[in-house]
Amino acid sequence: MMTALLRARSSAAATSPAAAPASQPIQPLLVLNLRGSQAEMGAQHGRLLRAHGGHEAALAFYPELPERLLRGGLEAPARRLVERWGGALKQLLLGRLERDRPREYLERTRAFNQALGWPSSHSRHLLVMDLFQNVVGLIGRLGLPPLSRRATAAAVPACSTLVVWGGASADGALRHARNFDFPGIGIWDRAPVVALCTPERGVRYGFVTTRGADLPGVTAFNEAGLTVTAHTRFHRSIRFSGASVVDLGHDIARRAESLADALAIARERPVSSSWGLAVSSARERRAIVVETAGDRVEAALPHTDHLTCANRYRHAATRRGEVDASAAWAAHSDAREARLHDLVEQGRPRGGLARHDLEQALADQLDPDAPAQPRGAGGVVSQPATVQSIVAEPEQRALHVSIGPAPASQGPFVRVPWDWEGPVGAVQAAAAAPARPQDAFAHYVEAARLEVHSHDLDAVLVELEHAVRLSPDDPSYRFLAGCLALRQGHAPRALAHLLHGLGHEVAPFRRGQLTFWAARAADVAGQPARAAALRSALQASADPRLAELRARARRDQTQRFDAAGAARLQLNMMLCDAL
Repeated sequence: MMTALLRARSSAAATSPAAAPASQPIQPLLVLNLRGSQAEMGAQHGRLLRAHGGHEAALAFYPELPERLLRGGLEAPARRLVERWGGALKQLLLGRLERDRPREYLERTRAFNQALGWPSSHSRHLLVMDLFQNVVGLIGRLGLPPLSRRATAAAVPACSTLVVWGGASADGALRHARNFDFPGIGIWDRAPVVALCTPERGVRYGFVTTRGADLPGVTAFNEAGLTVTAHTRFHRSIRFSGASVVDLGHDIARRAESLADALAIARERPVSSSWGLAVSSARERRAIVVETAGDRVEAALPHTDHLTCANRYRHAATRRGEVDASAAWAAHSDAREARLHDLVEQGRPRGGLARHDLEQALADQLDPDAPAQPRGAGGVVSQPATVQSIVAEPEQRALHVSIGPAPASQGPFVRVPWDWEGPVGAVQAAAAAPARPQDAFAHYVEAARLEVHSHDLDAVLVELEHAVRLSPDDPSYRFLAGCLALRQGHAPRALAHLLHGLGHEVAPFRRGQLTFWAARAADVAGQPARAAALRSALQASADPRLAELRARARRDQTQRFDAAGAARLQLNMMLCDAL
């Protein structure tokens, strides 16, 4: 009966835009102590959550996730094909990925679900991000650029990590800071959990998750001083078998005591999908990024005393075959890494970055191309989908976890000691954080939540225009509101938003985006002279990242963009991009 209910939920979500569920209430931070075999720890985790509650939203969210991500990214014929055959194919591929899981980890997941009263088949849904990334990689391998571009644009590629030590750190100690950006806005961010595991075999370890998800491999740490944080990548070399990111991160946290151990574990068997795992070692005071792509595993090395990690490959071998479906994808990831590097350099005259500096870095909203212009959207570190933020201090044997709603990077942060000595059980480590005031960014966060959970674009536009009213000169809000107004048939309003944004934007790539879409809005609004002038201004730009937009603008000169084209526009709320 429960399986049928999940199928019905998934089908309904995929076929029609319904009202988005409200965000769940903000829950206190739970700290769990688990002990024994993997199956025993999974069962303990499930029983403790059942006693404390707040887990239902996450459990229901995962089966629907691929449909939620793809719903806005596909044209109607492809969407109907996914609706008809996608469910069965998804189950087939997830089942294949699940068969490759180590038995003890699969038993852990099933014991967790059983303790919560959910069907054992639900365990496969932990692997949906491996599946989604592989679908994007497969499309890229098949050489279908339009579909690849749209599928990639449906993702939420915004996780950011900064690790500092030596001269980059206030006292030389290693610190590992991370934003986990994920479409579970209103779910993941509102029920934080830290689980401390004492296994029968291996190193004692812990992980950060949400109520309803036994996910040891996304953000994890261990008593040997290693911290592991996973980041989405897209690559043509993928496989629908091998180690999932959940199990790979779990294995590193449970077994590795050095960076060499972590790399060796990643190379033990093929990894199913395309990932970048930032792994730091307090003992070695160093960090690497373990990059996986099909049968290849490489280590991307740090700067002298710090490491940044976002969503693009950095090792020369893994860069070959990477799926970069749009210039905005690359600009977004590169800008976040560049900004984190800039913050390290700015901290050197003060003696390096302390913990509170790293917390502030996770909440940063500056694009390095416009360092004097705070913005809500685009290539900034703090994102509306930041559902988890942490700063690990292994040398202090402590973790600092945000307990606030998305963006979690805005805190507040609570200190959780690494204490594996307690009995099996759960402790509420902090009271629930209060809701934040409804400023412009809060409306942007709600727009992003609505886009993922319901794809109700009229409601999304309402929230974006609230953001514009509260922060009228933020060019990123103007871009998003303008493009969506164009998509919804309001060309004059769209043109006004885009032109206002141009009056305040200084970042070259973002100016090019605004200029291109303002020209298209002018065409649809019946202002061909203005459209031509805007296209001329775009052609004068020398920014290589705008090459594709310049080529499209030249085509628009002979094939005028019209209302039918505007109705097919796809807006990516995270990348601050439109297709």
